[in-house]
Order: sequence, then C-alpha cells, then structure tokens
Amino acid sequence: MKADQSAVATKFNDASKVITEDIKNVDISVAALLGAGDQYQTITAVQKMDSDAVVSLEHVAGQVWMIDFWATWCPPCQAPMAHNCEMIKKRKEDWGSDVRIIGLSIDGEKEKLTNHVTTKAWEDVEHYWRAESTCSKVYSVNGVPHVMIIDKTGKIVFKGHPANRPDLEADFDALRKDETISGEGCASVDAPADGGEAPIPEGYSEMDPKTLEDDIK
Repeated sequence: MKADQSAVATKFNDASKVITEDIKNVDISVAALLGAGDQYQTITAVQKMDSDAVVSLEHVAGQVWMIDFWATWCPPCQAPMAHNCEMIKKRKEDWGSDVRIIGLSIDGEKEKLTNHVTTKAWEDVEHYWRAESTCSKVYSVNGVPHVMIIDKTGKIVFKGHPANRPDLEADFDALRKDETISGEGCASVDAPADGGEAPIPEGYSEMDPKTLEDDIK
C-alpha cells in the first residue's frame, strides 16, 4: 500500500494477527511503503561519521538531496560512491549548498566506515552511519546500493539502484531548475501526464483501502 494508507495497513495487521495467531506457519500482513512520489520523511537516530551524537537528516527546502544507502563491504557500492565524490569535487563551486550528497552506511560498526572513507579519501561526501535508525525499514531498503533523490520541495523523485540514473549531474541540474526527471523508479512514472491510471510501483501490491476497512470491521 502507499504511504498515505499506513493507518489502514496498521489496522489490518492488528486484526489479522487475532485471526492467524493460533495457525502455524501463517503470517498475513500488509505494509505502507514510502517511494517515489511521496514526501521525504526525516531519517532519525543516525550518527555522523566523525561524531557519536545522534542526529536527524531533516530536508531543507530549496536543496536537492541524494541519499546513498551503502556499505563498505559491498563491492557494487564502491564505484557509485567514488563517482559521488568525483561529482562533488567537480561541481561544488557552482552547486554550493544547493546539492547535498549523503552517504548512509549500513555497516555494523562505525569504525569500519571511518577507516574505509579515510583510506579512500572520500570525505567530500557527507557520511553518516545508520546506527540504531529504522530508516532501512521505513524506506524498504532491502539491498545496497540504493539511492533516493529528493527535490527542492522534499518530494522523493527517484528511488532505486544508482545504475538507473546514468547522469546524476544532469539530474541534479534539472532539479535545481525545478524541472522533472523521468525513467524507471521516478515519481513521474507513478503520475502519468495524461491522467491515466498509474502503474503499480515496485514493491507494492495494489489493495483497496475501503475493502480492507470493511473486512476488518
């Protein structure tokens, strides 16, 4: 289900547990997932790479963000993170504070993140450690690398594998000018310009919230 149906999902899950609690090997649940087209929800309970303070990643209006979920032990994560650093070095003068690239490590230990980033000289990216945060669950990040691009209004305009965005510089420049980006994993895919019915996003199974409410009354 979509993010704005979380209350219905919770109500259904609570009711279904009563029905299935005495039945072995049966688990019925639905989830309301955040995805492209939804407003970014502040990620909480993370730590900066160089600090033990617990902080939140609260979007600032007017900024374009990319949050890169990654890990030092993940081979496919290394080239995208290196590219992130190259972009920052290349464009930091004209991007200024308009674009933020945030690395969010899911490593088990922060020291591994710190040592890896320092060794690679990847400090140009803002690095955070997931720590005790539930952000991976909130954003249904089941594997890395996984990125989210957030526009100036705080809307998630892309969510998925970084390989699906071959020209991130162009994406950021477009979003700085309040233009849209398109393609697999983008918010524009979920909202057809012709007003037709949008495809079901990856990770969703379309369910009618009214039917759910009727079933659990």
